[in-house]
Amino acid sequence: MTDLGYDRFARFYDLDLGAETEDVDLYLGFAKRIGGPLLEVGCGTGRLLLPLARAGYTCVGVDVSPSMLAIARRKLDAAGLAERATLVQADARQLALGESFGIAFVGLNSFMHFVDDRSQRNVLAAVRAHLHPRGSLILDLPSPDPTLLGETTGQLIHEWTRVCPETGRTVMKTRAQRVDTSAQMLDLLFVYDEIDFDGTVRRTAVPFQLRYFYRRELELLLEMCGFAVEAVYGDYWLSEYTLDSPKLIVVAKPKA
Repeated sequence: MTDLGYDRFARFYDLDLGAETEDVDLYLGFAKRIGGPLLEVGCGTGRLLLPLARAGYTCVGVDVSPSMLAIARRKLDAAGLAERATLVQADARQLALGESFGIAFVGLNSFMHFVDDRSQRNVLAAVRAHLHPRGSLILDLPSPDPTLLGETTGQLIHEWTRVCPETGRTVMKTRAQRVDTSAQMLDLLFVYDEIDFDGTVRRTAVPFQLRYFYRRELELLLEMCGFAVEAVYGDYWLSEYTLDSPKLIVVAKPKA
């Protein structure tokens, strides 16, 4: 997705994904065990930064979208957490913060937005350069099982209808998705229809691509980029990764 695409998506993000909380305890658990500070790549509107900062951890959130970060800043300010969380607008492939972290993480499928090999290697190299020698990288990805990736024929499917708490308008989301198994690529289209009080409909379409990964491929990529894979889990409760796992969660440490 282009920078413009992320900005276009920003005002729908919390209505779409803001209620997702199942992964919060995962990061809180690792933060308690390893310690901070914490670096989130692709922090969006601060869905994960807020609970981590609220728990007392010093955080830095990086995102390419100024609109996403503006929403995150408003939420942090409203919660009185601005001093615990620094927001940085930057391309993660060229990250140079001049500080190091106990944990770096890329949450809720965000690593899939780096669709080409060079981008993936550059992100991992940049993250590695920002980790303490004993720090950890956490990648949260979906299992690549086609039955878990959802509808892949390109059919437009209604996903939800919700009322925006800020505007009071009804918003309807539909989604279309195609899969290219040869390239391990998903082509998605999110369509948000905002229904005004007089019945007027305003449509926002957000197309983007995601690259999905298989376990061994991801482990090899991390090894090539200077990481040693420590664990692979199949869900947010740290279950063993199996063929039927819904998630592919990898924890890796920088090689000595």
